[in-house]
Amino acid sequence: MYNILSLDGGGSWAIIQLLTLKDRYGNVSGHEILQKYDLVIANSGGSIVLAALAENWTIDKALTLFKDKDIRESIFSENTFKDRFFPVDYLRLLKLPFGPKYSSKQKKDSFETLFKEVNKRQMSELPAFIKNDSLKIVVCTYDALNNRAKFFKSYGTESDDYDSVKLTQAIHGSSNAPVQYFDFPARFKAKNSEIYYELWDGALGGFNNPILAGIIEAFKLGVKLQDIRIVSIGTGNKLMSIKEKNNFWKWKQIAIKKRRKKLEFNSLKPQAKFFKLTVLNQAKTILYQPPDTANYIAMMFLKMVSEKTINEHIVRLSPLIHSDSSTSEQVEPLINKLYALDMDITKEEEIQCLLDCFAMWQKGEILNQPLEFKIKRDNDIVFINGNKDYKNGIDKWKSWGF
Repeated sequence: MYNILSLDGGGSWAIIQLLTLKDRYGNVSGHEILQKYDLVIANSGGSIVLAALAENWTIDKALTLFKDKDIRESIFSENTFKDRFFPVDYLRLLKLPFGPKYSSKQKKDSFETLFKEVNKRQMSELPAFIKNDSLKIVVCTYDALNNRAKFFKSYGTESDDYDSVKLTQAIHGSSNAPVQYFDFPARFKAKNSEIYYELWDGALGGFNNPILAGIIEAFKLGVKLQDIRIVSIGTGNKLMSIKEKNNFWKWKQIAIKKRRKKLEFNSLKPQAKFFKLTVLNQAKTILYQPPDTANYIAMMFLKMVSEKTINEHIVRLSPLIHSDSSTSEQVEPLINKLYALDMDITKEEEIQCLLDCFAMWQKGEILNQPLEFKIKRDNDIVFINGNKDYKNGIDKWKSWGF
């Protein structure tokens, strides 16, 4: 069998991936985990988790990436007014939340300081360092100069145009979310190919959830698709609550009715909220890239070539942030807090929300994201395919023996 580990993007929400790995393996070293897999593919926050594993940190040490305030703020390092460019400098000065607020350069420096052993080596040298010579490592990014997805790999060195880079460089590009987050593309020159890259987060290429890219890479390597087993760990996927859906409709009606009445200032607030939901939040979905499509295509692709059930191929573990008739009153306040959290979490109370999210997901109080599901008119989830809850997914993973 050919074992793949796929790690979604999601900024600080990637702490959920580390907690999941700890629950499965205990507080082991990163190399112990990576030695169990044939291919590991990651994007953004998941690529930072990958770097910690490749550095051979224990899971507890890797958790400090998100639990330690100084480390969090070294990755999400806010620009001062002097370092922002126009018009973001003045908009942010006026407390208007438009444009990037973090330093890409400071993030790069932070990765090089944190992952010292990884930073000494090219990606092609990592499998030997990890003591798993056959391991294939893939990091997803987006090539800003050519408007296309770009994958950096630890293999393929025999090619004349092989892009030889360090993992610290690859994860810098992969975690470089634009629009509201980091200011400039990650820039570096690949050895061998001698190409200068300008890179954004791999989500822009459609690979925030890289499960499908992992399958394609395995197929290109000559792996039989029926032999593939994938553990895909997400960082949480949000669905709208009934309250949010009702507000969307209400604010839309106000915007339609009041758009020509420019002096009715009491209608500006709901219109601004509608603008935020339809323009700003929808722009962010390019980065969030709800992973249902990648999961569904991966599921159907493997189902087509195998006589096995889909649960013999894929374990998908990711909290589904959703409130419906099955949600307990105890968990409802937490879900409301999780709805409000962005990717760039730096405050202690926000990190605690993610720790609470994992605990409730683990207990079955928060749903696991199925590979395939429907949403009814009353907002209830209809399960079709995948792992029904966290325990179901973990038990399946354990039954595979790795």
